[in-house]
Amino acid sequence: MKIFHKIKAQAMQFALLVSVIIAILLSAFLLLTHVQSFFKIKSQELITAVELANHQLLVSLQTPVISEDTIQNSVDSKTTKLIATYHGIWTKTVSDVITNNRKIRKVAFSGTAIGLKTPNVYIADKNAPLVIVGYTRLEGNSYVPTQGIKAGNISGNYYQGSSLYYGNVYQSKETIPPLDDKWISYIESFTNGVFIDEELMVPLEKEIKNSFDNQPMLLYDPTPIFLGNENITGNIIIQSASKIVVSSAATLTDVILIAPEIVVQNNFKGSIQAIATKKITIGERCLLSYPSSVTLFDKNVIPTGQNNSQNNRNSDFIIHKNTEIEGAVLYIRPKGELQNRIKSHMKIDDHVLITGEIYCNGNIEFSGTVKGSLYTQQFVTKASGSIYLNHVYNGKILKNPIVKYAGIPFKDTKKTVAKWLY
Repeated sequence: MKIFHKIKAQAMQFALLVSVIIAILLSAFLLLTHVQSFFKIKSQELITAVELANHQLLVSLQTPVISEDTIQNSVDSKTTKLIATYHGIWTKTVSDVITNNRKIRKVAFSGTAIGLKTPNVYIADKNAPLVIVGYTRLEGNSYVPTQGIKAGNISGNYYQGSSLYYGNVYQSKETIPPLDDKWISYIESFTNGVFIDEELMVPLEKEIKNSFDNQPMLLYDPTPIFLGNENITGNIIIQSASKIVVSSAATLTDVILIAPEIVVQNNFKGSIQAIATKKITIGERCLLSYPSSVTLFDKNVIPTGQNNSQNNRNSDFIIHKNTEIEGAVLYIRPKGELQNRIKSHMKIDDHVLITGEIYCNGNIEFSGTVKGSLYTQQFVTKASGSIYLNHVYNGKILKNPIVKYAGIPFKDTKKTVAKWLY
């Protein structure tokens, strides 16, 4: 009998233990279900906020407005903020969505979007035809003077193509398409040192990184700056009042360089925006990866009576052989007529590849390859001791392989994303 009662007690204890285990399992299941439901809701809120931040940024590119003021709105329980400012030749747009005290931020560089009638070559109408010589090739949309395109020869070298152009031809205007006035004012202020702020200054060190979430860092020196083996990345401006030299050992990513003279030595590889006011030289075998830009905002003053001297015929903007640039190359001169009709304001050597755009508000000596667009007031070719106006000798202007390429800031244009930063 005692054994029976003992077995019964053990059975009851076992049943109680099983009941407790089942209760714990049920509680754990309910808790897990609740946690999953909670995280599902929060994840969906996060996904919705990310989508809204992306959408807000992309919509803003259709009607771009540059402003130092933040545009703020409320959508349901969310607060949205948007600000767009210039960063070199690109527009930096910051899109914030705040929900339940959590902030989602998307940041991107943007530039002008290309369309069906975007020029591949645009030469201002100066009452002279565009003459093509040698192995020159024109693809896509060619905007040329009223006199059209003609085949020519230089020192016995004739045009070798089977057709004068491979695409469409349109008539150009007396000037090339204008850049955004606000951007021109920004670049002029930039080069004048308006943005030099002691609070932003940091010393040059071996490694410097700065997020685009932060204020820009400024490395400023009135004397020449030599960048050797430094590793500099992010929202950083390097500015000299005299000269910047970049060696092949330097590692630069998304950095802005500003100086009267900028020299990028042979074999450099990186992503930079270089803005000079007097002279800029890009060496041989360099690779400037997208989205890079090289700009000469020309502030050179030519003494009266010396416009046609030999020194003033040489280019202040040279890109040497076997260099590749992914992005934009610009020469911008003050408004007014050309001071020297035969000066090469920009010289691009043979075996140079530009994937993107070339914009020369002056004369360009071009024998390289551009996959994208080339805008110029006039071509200049120097060969066999002679100077040929509006001649292109062995230059190739091809279609842009990047369908959603984002380019230089033209007036009244829609934009597209050049690079997502975050």
